[in-house]
Amino acid sequence: MKNRITRRSFVKKSGVAGSLTSLVSSMPAFGSAREVKAASATPPEISASVFPWDLADEGLEQVLDNLQEMAGANSVYMCNLSQKTRPFRGGEYPHNPVRKTYTCEDCRVYWKPDMKYYGEIKPLRAEREFLVKTDWVKEFTKAAHKRGIKAGVELFHAWIEPSWLQKEYPDSIQVNVFGKPVITHNYGNPAVCPNSPVFQEYAVGLYSDLAANYDLDYIQTCLIPYVLPTKYLTQNLPPDPIEWALVAPEKGGCFCKHCIAAAKKSGFDLEEARKELLILAKQDKQAILDSGILAEEYLKQNPVLKRWLNFRCESVNNLYRMTSTAAKSFKPDIDIRWNHYTRTHSYYSGVDLPSFMNHVDSIRANAFVEHQDNLKLVYDKVKYLENFEKVAGERVHWLAALDIRGKSPAILEKSAELSSYSGCDGYALSHYGGAPFENLKAVKRGMLKSKWAAHFK
Repeated sequence: MKNRITRRSFVKKSGVAGSLTSLVSSMPAFGSAREVKAASATPPEISASVFPWDLADEGLEQVLDNLQEMAGANSVYMCNLSQKTRPFRGGEYPHNPVRKTYTCEDCRVYWKPDMKYYGEIKPLRAEREFLVKTDWVKEFTKAAHKRGIKAGVELFHAWIEPSWLQKEYPDSIQVNVFGKPVITHNYGNPAVCPNSPVFQEYAVGLYSDLAANYDLDYIQTCLIPYVLPTKYLTQNLPPDPIEWALVAPEKGGCFCKHCIAAAKKSGFDLEEARKELLILAKQDKQAILDSGILAEEYLKQNPVLKRWLNFRCESVNNLYRMTSTAAKSFKPDIDIRWNHYTRTHSYYSGVDLPSFMNHVDSIRANAFVEHQDNLKLVYDKVKYLENFEKVAGERVHWLAALDIRGKSPAILEKSAELSSYSGCDGYALSHYGGAPFENLKAVKRGMLKSKWAAHFK
């Protein structure tokens, strides 16, 4: 892919000088001396997320002041198409002067969409008075760039209100092997099918509109492709994905007519495969688990399941090939960023990282542990990030996500320090509105002990 954002190109784009002093002598045992020395000359991207109501309530310039001064942010992205009540996990906003909580309008955009880029499905703008009068993407981008801050937009989990889509375009909703709608962990909503032509047209419209009309540095998304068992979205991850392999046809999709047509074009008979997968879905799963078989062997024994899982990954790759190509046709250097929220075994959610990385430029590696007062989880996270580096390597610019909404600044500070040695190119801080100011400062304290210490002195 042309114009890929690599470690080197990020340094060039950021305009930060490369001649820096040595790191402090006391370093944790993460990364070799060679890696630490090379990394010290590369400024980290410190990306932070905001919502438009944060900007409306606290003031755009004040929010940017706080993120720059307290956390050292040099990259900020604004979330669109969000859902439900904020802050996430409940509680109240710690510093919003206007409201304690906010219930979003489902899946709304906070820019003025150019409808010529869209087909049957059109984006919905916010209707609430305090938000609707402003093109927040335009104002936010202009203010960020004036400060030398990179500006991005995130498209959240669904991109379009799921219940509306299910009502208006029912054949665009994923169905499982039994023909039932697939329900995601996204507030119990149905999942959209990536092979739906009207959804693909809408997705291309979103990326085209943003790239053509706004001077954005990146477009990020955490669209839910296919479903993973909800209990494994916690930190207690299974060592082997055998349970995901067992429940994929029953809990995930998709077997809709659009998938059947797309599969046929790739030489895969999904209708015939469904007959075999239906048998697998009805078998005694506990007996299989009790046998001790691993997922790799199970897939060898059931090649039709493997082929179906591969087809799902091909479908996701195709969607992102379409959206990335569309965005870059208008702005060749725009960074297409993926929020990798599944943490491990993402293949079972339709994201095969080695091939998927051909269609994105950067990745936000999500592993939220900082909200839990448990230092062991921080060390576990660093191991995960080190493994992520082995996959991402030099192929993409990638950031380690930090959850800045927790109650333990000390844990957050330690995570910011240790995560820097994993091989990441910076941090992504989520989300400003729910983060106590002490947590923003804790991130910066951690960076003063990190491999990037020289950049924050």
